[in-house]
Amino acid sequence: MLMSHGIAFALGSAAVLGGVVVTVALLVGRGADRGSGCGAVLIPAYLPPNRIVDLVRVSPRPRTVVINPHNGPGLQEHEAYRKAVREVQHAGTRVLGYVRTAYGTRPASEVTGDVDRYRSWYGVDGIFLDEASPDVSLVPYYAGLARYVRAGAGRTVVLNPGVVPAREYFGVADVVVTFEGAAAGYATAASAIPDWLRRERPDRVAHLIYAASRDQALSAVGSGAAGYIYATSGLMPNPWRTLPPYLHEEEAMAGCR
Repeated sequence: MLMSHGIAFALGSAAVLGGVVVTVALLVGRGADRGSGCGAVLIPAYLPPNRIVDLVRVSPRPRTVVINPHNGPGLQEHEAYRKAVREVQHAGTRVLGYVRTAYGTRPASEVTGDVDRYRSWYGVDGIFLDEASPDVSLVPYYAGLARYVRAGAGRTVVLNPGVVPAREYFGVADVVVTFEGAAAGYATAASAIPDWLRRERPDRVAHLIYAASRDQALSAVGSGAAGYIYATSGLMPNPWRTLPPYLHEEEAMAGCR
């Protein structure tokens, strides 16, 4: 869902640097760094490795960066990524590697192979499991993957079903993306959050919104419906390659107070 849109298909586009497509996500603040008192924004964007470093320099905040060399780690290590990861980690940024799970149909051995490559090549601090199933029957599949991540590429596990999943998934991941969709449907979805989810700590929940105007974005971030809320003006089929013109306002509203 979040990261898979266009990644494997974008080669030859403006998002390519040296034949490599880069996707990053930034997890900032409220709960992500509980001692900081910061707000929270999860920002997906297509950027070359040097821009990962530049973005951290331009706006120094507590962050978690999700790298995605090629719809996963790809088949070979890229020096530019390795250097970017080292530099941002040295500056205090956590780095996660993107891995797709095909809604629980991808063989676990393929997923763990990607985890191993991220750990070996880039020394990541955790994994972003995308295309996650919300179905309770697949909790054991994801629980096994989460254990593997924490044992090898360990620490942070972010799960993206893009909808409210079975409650048991909050016993699996550190952060769960419970909404991914257009701004037009956000208010309705946010108001329909089940009571059990409202009782979860905000820093366990993320929302990702696209096709959002400035007013819609700031309203969503200000709503406090989740601990991590990011909205972009980007449109389908790949809204996440667009950083919105109101990004700094959005970060300021969610940011350190």
